[in-house]
Amino acid sequence: MEKEMDERIAMDERTAMDGRAVMDGKTATDGKTAVYGAISDDWKWCSEYCQNYWPEECAHILRIADDAVRQRFVFDLPWDMEQTVRAVEFGGNTGGIDWQYMPDGDPEFIYQFNRHRYWICLGQAYAMTGDERYAECFASQMVSWVEKNPITKETKRTTWRSIEAGIRGENWVKAMEYFKDSRTVTDGIKAVFRKGLWEHGNYLMNHRTPFSDKSNWGVLESHGLFCIGAALLRESGQAGQSAQEGRSVQPGQPMQTEHPIQPYSPGEAALYVEESLKRLVRQLSIQVMDDGVQWEQSPMYHNEVLRCVLEVLRMARLHGIRVPDILKDKARAMAHADLAWMKPDHTQPCNGDSDRTDLRDVFTPAAFLLKDKHLRYAGYGRLDFESVWELGPEAAMEYESMKSKEPEQLFSVMEHSGNWCLRSGWHGDSDYLHFKCGSLGGGHGHFDKLHIDLSVHGEDVLIDSGRYTYVDGGLRRQLKSSCAHNVPVVDWQEYTQCTGSWDVKGTACATGQQWCRKGEFTFLQGTHLGYLPAGVLVNRRIISIGTRIHVIVDGFYGQGTHVCSQIFHLNPAGTTEIKGNTFLYHGRAAEAVFTVLTPGAALELEDTPVSFHYNQLEQGPCVSISRENSLFTSMVTVITGYGGEDGERCDIRRVPVIAPVTGRQLGDGEAEAVRIREGGHSWLVVINHRETGADSEYIGADGCYGLGRVMACDEAGYGEPAQGTDIPGIPGTSGRPGNPGTPGTAPLMTVLQW
Repeated sequence: MEKEMDERIAMDERTAMDGRAVMDGKTATDGKTAVYGAISDDWKWCSEYCQNYWPEECAHILRIADDAVRQRFVFDLPWDMEQTVRAVEFGGNTGGIDWQYMPDGDPEFIYQFNRHRYWICLGQAYAMTGDERYAECFASQMVSWVEKNPITKETKRTTWRSIEAGIRGENWVKAMEYFKDSRTVTDGIKAVFRKGLWEHGNYLMNHRTPFSDKSNWGVLESHGLFCIGAALLRESGQAGQSAQEGRSVQPGQPMQTEHPIQPYSPGEAALYVEESLKRLVRQLSIQVMDDGVQWEQSPMYHNEVLRCVLEVLRMARLHGIRVPDILKDKARAMAHADLAWMKPDHTQPCNGDSDRTDLRDVFTPAAFLLKDKHLRYAGYGRLDFESVWELGPEAAMEYESMKSKEPEQLFSVMEHSGNWCLRSGWHGDSDYLHFKCGSLGGGHGHFDKLHIDLSVHGEDVLIDSGRYTYVDGGLRRQLKSSCAHNVPVVDWQEYTQCTGSWDVKGTACATGQQWCRKGEFTFLQGTHLGYLPAGVLVNRRIISIGTRIHVIVDGFYGQGTHVCSQIFHLNPAGTTEIKGNTFLYHGRAAEAVFTVLTPGAALELEDTPVSFHYNQLEQGPCVSISRENSLFTSMVTVITGYGGEDGERCDIRRVPVIAPVTGRQLGDGEAEAVRIREGGHSWLVVINHRETGADSEYIGADGCYGLGRVMACDEAGYGEPAQGTDIPGIPGTSGRPGNPGTPGTAPLMTVLQW
């Protein structure tokens, strides 16, 4: 194969030299504005559509393209995996570009720079303006890159990492579509492009490692190989055929050919397509869990994989290539996982190595390609900026006529990945709770077992601190740590240790996941084994009443004395203050009150790092609740949210727990109860910290009794409940007025955990 490549390169060298000669001594700014005649009618239609409906995106793309013409680069597109804030300028002509440039010691700039996503922006700017400067910039940078970046042992660690080669496979093919009729992109330029594209295909075809099977890298590599193969097949006029003429492309048995396939031949391109599909089937089968979540536990990389699968489906549709059904099945499952964990503001949660990114431009093409009403509901009302360029005018009209359907499911269980989501609705002012208790997920995973994200009235209240950087150091490790998440911790220790930006030691299993939903009550539980070496087992239980009252109960089981803590990171867009045994969040549209029911706990407010996008850092409020105590001990915090027309605040009190058979009051280490009163309405929550049995089997408070480890009841309609006892809790009993404990006079307990 290498010999054949060398022979073909030699054959095309004269044509490619002609292409380089076109650009020799000429910069992109030398060009003149072209007439609009070089732009196809479809591109004109898309341009008008975007200028009418997406003017801000048009301005953004034109700015990126103009920057590229000046050899100036800022990566701030929504799905740029490693965004930048400060521009890097090379100045002068293309010859001044250093493709290996690494500012601030962060190699991620090299990787993002060499993915060439800005070439698509150049193409879109060309389609919108007809200005040949953009075509000249594309041609000169492409020729420069091909000349200066041979495949070597060194460049395989920088510009020729396999993941970048795969991403370029998509970006190069898309970019050239805009320029194919440009007067600047001559046959010589196209020969350089074709040579570079084939070099990418050959490189990806021969790159096969076990790592690719289990990593997002593999899907990004394979989708790039597919894009290259499909584009070359189209160029040959034989799209839809495999290396064996006339046979539809389907992965399966290894292909048998009588003669070696020649480089640049339709058979070579078809082999790229066939092999890429075989790899994708394997990779998606390995990486995507049964609940649709990509195993690396990062919504950002989950969506990079999903977007690659959608691009394969788009290219297959465009070129008439049949693909295995599993690609659509996995794409649908992944898109519905996105739907489940999408926050009210349409963004993905910042869990793992993720940014706060709007998901609607994922749902929109997914809805069209998969013909899915629920995804259509979650997407934009019309094709988004990128989708209209990629799918075309007919798709834009078809999309607007598609029916949408609001999802009915408000409680989503993704048990395989360890994600549970509760919401009040699917609108921008809805409430949202996300609980995590799953596997680490590899290098992009953070130490976030038992973490919760919370939105009230559409506004973030509890957040994930984000990622900020991949450069190993204190900040990278801090943002991956458990203390950067909304979790319980023991002795301020990390249960998993970073040994590098991607490597860890001391991984801990998640276990004990239980959940149920009964009427207005939702119960969630998770445990992890991270603190077992210190002799402590941590368990978190969440009892939600509706979607605005959440009782967080953390149990610490073991022996000895330990400092036990709960950590809460709040949205920096609002203000946070501590008042006595409560702390309050005041936001733009929402408020939340955190009532601490842990006797003797100390509350501390400090600023900690928060990053909603790569390379962007700010400080946000973090409240820690701590108590040193001998084990067993528990920590109880009740979160009540308010928004919109909400008025009266909840009154929250501890209530003594009684075993009515013996009349004994149970200690806090055995069981606890909380009453939440809102106006004339009240609820009672009872938590048993021990096994149900002996004199802690039939327990309750104020005449409300039941069998179970976690129980709740709505006290409405059963008379005025007693006031209970104020924090920190005074031994004693309180009863319901009238005839406490008499069968038939008290509400029945709803058992949430037996």
